[in-house]
Amino acid sequence: MDLNAAALTRAIARGKHLIETRVSCNACHGADFGGGVIVEQVFVGRWVAPNLTLGKGSITREYTAVDWDHAVRHGLRRGGRSSSMPSTDFTNLSDHELSDIVAYIRSRPPVDKDLGSVKFGPVLSFLLAFNPDMLAAAVIDHEKTHAVEPPQTAPTAEFGEHLAQVCRGCHGRNLSGGELEGDPNMPIVANITPHETGLKDWTEEDFIRALREGKRKDGTAISNYMPWRAYGQMSDAELKAIWAYLRTVPPVEKGNH
Repeated sequence: MDLNAAALTRAIARGKHLIETRVSCNACHGADFGGGVIVEQVFVGRWVAPNLTLGKGSITREYTAVDWDHAVRHGLRRGGRSSSMPSTDFTNLSDHELSDIVAYIRSRPPVDKDLGSVKFGPVLSFLLAFNPDMLAAAVIDHEKTHAVEPPQTAPTAEFGEHLAQVCRGCHGRNLSGGELEGDPNMPIVANITPHETGLKDWTEEDFIRALREGKRKDGTAISNYMPWRAYGQMSDAELKAIWAYLRTVPPVEKGNH
């Protein structure tokens, strides 16, 4: 038995699970990881997610482990400049998880696609001039060490806190939801703290059903802006862990984001 090949196969499977559930690289970089144009408007600018495969136009062909770390967990390009990568959602990934993600991406077929560079229009330039914290690299603690391994997979609040980092990108640092800037079509984000304007009266079953079926406790549909289909592919242990963690956070009134 080739132990190295077996280990790589397991790493690829774990990376696939991470990407298809909570890391969602394909949401911006495309199902084939060849990249895509996210925004292209005259006054806003041109925002692209680059090609991650090894095909023509790839930005990762020469990447080292350090480069992947900087790109994913620090929001930094090669050379140290800030990128538009939402790395605050992924900064708590363990070394092992990041390695598994890279293994899966590296296993995908090469795609030939060169999307060019990001260009700021007057709107983005204005926003960044007055709010530099829009870029993840400006708010991430780059001196913080990363765990080698994630917490044990179990329905615990500790593991749930690790998983719930990705929730904060939309629901806010205190998870109370509210309005999001940038997209006028974006619905008001839900409060997922145990406040009466949030999930106070929800049960674990209500929460799991919401992510598996896209329906709130009252039966109304959850907006497709919420990636419930991806999150619903998590295991029972993962979803129960997130729920266990959400019951431990302070209840905050909706809208304080």
